[in-house]
Amino acid sequence: MKFSSVTSRRQFLAQAAAAAAVSCVPAAGGQSISTSEPSTIRVLLHEADGKPLDRERAKRLHARDLSNDPLPQKLHEAEGRARIELAKEPIQLSCQISVPGFGEVYCYADNDGKGYTKPANVEFVVEAAKTRLRRVREYYAQVKHGIATDPDVEKHLEGAARPIPNKSGPAQIAAANQALAHGLHAGERLSLLSARARISRMPEPRRNFLFGAPGYGWQRGGEYEKRFLELFNFAVTSWYTWKNEEPVSQRIDYTRFDQSLNWCEQHKITPKGFGYCYMTRGATPEWIRSWPFEKVLPEYKRVVRQTMQRYDGRLPYVEVINEAHDKANLFRLSHKQIVEITREVLRSAREGSAKVKRQINNCCLWAEYGARSNEDGSRRWSPYRYLKDCVSGGGEFEAIGLQLYYPRNDIFEIERMLERFKSFNKPLHISEISCNSAPGIDATSMRPKEVVPGWHGPWTETMQADWLESIYTICYSKPEFEAVGYWDIADYGGHFWPNGGLLHKDFTPKESFGRLLNLQKAWGFKA
Repeated sequence: MKFSSVTSRRQFLAQAAAAAAVSCVPAAGGQSISTSEPSTIRVLLHEADGKPLDRERAKRLHARDLSNDPLPQKLHEAEGRARIELAKEPIQLSCQISVPGFGEVYCYADNDGKGYTKPANVEFVVEAAKTRLRRVREYYAQVKHGIATDPDVEKHLEGAARPIPNKSGPAQIAAANQALAHGLHAGERLSLLSARARISRMPEPRRNFLFGAPGYGWQRGGEYEKRFLELFNFAVTSWYTWKNEEPVSQRIDYTRFDQSLNWCEQHKITPKGFGYCYMTRGATPEWIRSWPFEKVLPEYKRVVRQTMQRYDGRLPYVEVINEAHDKANLFRLSHKQIVEITREVLRSAREGSAKVKRQINNCCLWAEYGARSNEDGSRRWSPYRYLKDCVSGGGEFEAIGLQLYYPRNDIFEIERMLERFKSFNKPLHISEISCNSAPGIDATSMRPKEVVPGWHGPWTETMQADWLESIYTICYSKPEFEAVGYWDIADYGGHFWPNGGLLHKDFTPKESFGRLLNLQKAWGFKA
């Protein structure tokens, strides 16, 4: 992640020396802050052993508003510390840290829920421990009457509440990390217990719940097809192929779309297709990439309408537009133009099919990329803010797609993020989800150089199964969620997420595959 402004260590020390020469005022915790820098917070970043935070993790420090969307605040960093610019509204701080006894995740500091509005000195891990404890206690107060008393929750809450020394230094940092680890575990445990309790109170199984995966692997047949049909009742079809610019009537080749949809229908799998407005290089032909908005808009409208007419009555769901929240913006459109194109392709989908349920799909739910501004200086959208602007701009749709690849957040914070989207009063789909089953790189995946830190230590097949069981359980327990779509189901090469399949390369099941089958049986979803 890049920041708007970064100073060198020498510059930072020069600034600190200058600050020491002016008067100081007291800050929280008895420390002092410089009156010469009234618009920044000084954040101290340490590993659990007291050493400066690893530089790569420190780069992930950023500001967020209290609704949990990123803010493009300027940041000046040096080893073990940073100054982050205050905003016109209260901010919270977020940073990825490694917490002994838990794992490596993003943690948050929000000043007792009020946010930071004034200059202060903040030892990040201390404030993160306090923030986590308060959030978990608030959640516990909401759900405790619906769940049985749990010794593990009580133990972790007790550990999270142990006093942290006021005096800065190694003892304070060590105590804060211990408290934070307990708070992280307590929150995750409560999220899962609450979800299981909700499921236990359901009058009947949710047999219309959609367990999904890509439907374009039908060609593999044999063992692959057997495993797919064993676990899934929902599939995303292949999308069409762009061809030459002329003649217009032959710009789109629907062959692979037709084939995957036929396969779904033959096997009684509920399909989801594509409209499709995906403004990224891999999804657009070269001849359209230089077009102005005035030509791009009618072309996407034409293709979406044509596609929905072709499959009218055969597709219950369609993904109309994907990742348009300052992620997929090949044409460098303004926010106003993106809202317009979103609204218009949604209308075109409805013109083509009267009953299809239209979905806006979104990735990167925490939108860490929003820690820097757009090229025009505007604040970047998060998926949530993009959807709000689309609704305000007249966009009409029936479902929201949320991608949830392992996001470096713990289960409790994942649930908090998912809860935000319930405010749209639309059915919610986890449109894509995956996580690792082994540590290190996976050169055969589409992300061959990415090393994903472990959730509770190095990734294993058991840890993958544990993580997925948690997410599926939470989503199944909430009536607003009607689908979870896994992506991709096997490590066959060219799969998206490193070591992310539910099946090995030879299509034999991993532990996670069996775990999801067992969940379906336990819920009464399958006999």
